[in-house]
Amino acid sequence: RLAIAFPENCHLEGSESPDFIVKFDNQKIGIELTRAIDEKIMKSQDLEIEIYKKIQKYVEEEDIKKVIWLSFSNKLDSDINKIKKNKFIKGFTEECKKYIMTRRNTEYSSFEEFCESNKNSLICKYLEVEPIREDYKKPLVIPGGRYFFPFDYERKLKVAINKKIGKISNYRKKVDKIYLLIKISNDPANLVPFLDDDIPYIKEILNSYTKGENNFDKIFLYHHSDIEPKIIITD
Repeated sequence: RLAIAFPENCHLEGSESPDFIVKFDNQKIGIELTRAIDEKIMKSQDLEIEIYKKIQKYVEEEDIKKVIWLSFSNKLDSDINKIKKNKFIKGFTEECKKYIMTRRNTEYSSFEEFCESNKNSLICKYLEVEPIREDYKKPLVIPGGRYFFPFDYERKLKVAINKKIGKISNYRKKVDKIYLLIKISNDPANLVPFLDDDIPYIKEILNSYTKGENNFDKIFLYHHSDIEPKIIITD
C-alpha cells in the first residue's frame, strides 16, 4: 500500500524497530506499523465479514431478492474470546439460511415468533432485530446497527502515534527518514466511506506529529475496504 511513496527500483526488507526498511537511491527509509483499532471489536468484525459473504453467496444462489439486514448485538464483542471461529461461522450461517427459508415458506411470520420457538438459536442470541427487510431488485446482504455510531478516531489516532513516538531516536540511528503506517477500521463490511467529511481535520492531527526531529517524517493512515482502500497521507 506504500508503493505510491517509493520509486519502482526500491528494495524492501524486514527489520525490527522499525518494522521495515526501504532502500533506494542511497536512502534508507524506515517504516513502522501500528493499528488504531479496538482488537476485540476487530475480532468480531472479522467474524461478521465472513458471515456476510456466506449469506450473500447463499441469497444470490437462491435468488432471494430481499435486503438481509444483519445487525449484530454487542454481545458478540463480549463473547468473542469464547467463540470457536469456524464452528460459529458454520452454525450461525446454517441457522440464518434456515430462518430465511422458513420465512420464505411462511412457517413463521416474524423473527420474534421464530425466536420464541428457537430460543437457543445463535441468530436469536446475536442478532438485534429482524434480518429480513424489504423486497429488492437483487439479493443484498448489508450490515446494520452498532457500527454506524461515530468512531472516536481522534483519541485512537493519538494513542496509536504516541505509543511509537518514544522510539523515533532509535529509528533514526538506522535510517535517514522514518514513516509511520497506521491501519484503522471503521465498518465491518466497508460500505460506509471512511470519514470523508473529516479528512482535513484528520490530516491536521497527523501533520502535528511530523514537525521536528523527534517526530515522524511522514504518516500514512490506511483504511482497508473491499470496495476501495483509502490512504490519507500527511503533507
